[in-house]
Amino acid sequence: MLEPGYEGDSELTFALQSEFHKGFPLENLRPLLMSGNLHTQAAAAFLVAEISPRLSFNMNCVVAEIADLLDSKIAGIRFDAIEALLGCTTPADGAILGGVMLRLDDEHPGVRCRVTQFIRFAERWQLRLAVENAAALRPESAFPILLKAHGQHFKATTKGVRWLLDHPDALVRRFGAAVAVRPRYVVDEQFLAMAEGSDDAEVREIAASCYHSHLTPIYAVWSSALSRKGASSA
Repeated sequence: MLEPGYEGDSELTFALQSEFHKGFPLENLRPLLMSGNLHTQAAAAFLVAEISPRLSFNMNCVVAEIADLLDSKIAGIRFDAIEALLGCTTPADGAILGGVMLRLDDEHPGVRCRVTQFIRFAERWQLRLAVENAAALRPESAFPILLKAHGQHFKATTKGVRWLLDHPDALVRRFGAAVAVRPRYVVDEQFLAMAEGSDDAEVREIAASCYHSHLTPIYAVWSSALSRKGASSA
């Protein structure tokens, strides 16, 4: 993969992925991530996105190199980097998390979609740091609005979600849609319905993704299920 003429080899990439799962040191990702060859970078980005979740946190040793891929000119590389950073960042990586949030304004819709998935699955501290640092990195943009509107503790309310979804800035609406379908433990179907009824097609697409099982945590419970359970108990 580090050869100058490397042009991609999926068989080799999958073989290397298997070796990492067997204990091959994750530090060996560094030269691949830093390669000037875009095919090598793409393979490295795929690897950091696909390595088993049980190993993700250990990838913090190369978190700076993964973060550099957020500025790649290849949308697929940016996409994979965002997924990897969800699993390997720590509270010391606030600026990196801010860089992820900045991609909510990416020119490529697939990358923006990946950021909304990041918002859905992020831990509370990750989301807080991501918004705080995005606002600091881009103070003249709409990012400070997210920080001001949603507050430090990121507790969604009907009024707050509606305000975000109806905001004139598309970036704020995307954030609102992601918050509306953020399931941590319960998928609030009232918020989901609000996003589904938006006039913004991208917001409706974000809401629709909530129905894909692989995009919703297995531990999340739908609010209607809780209502039915409560009624049965009564």
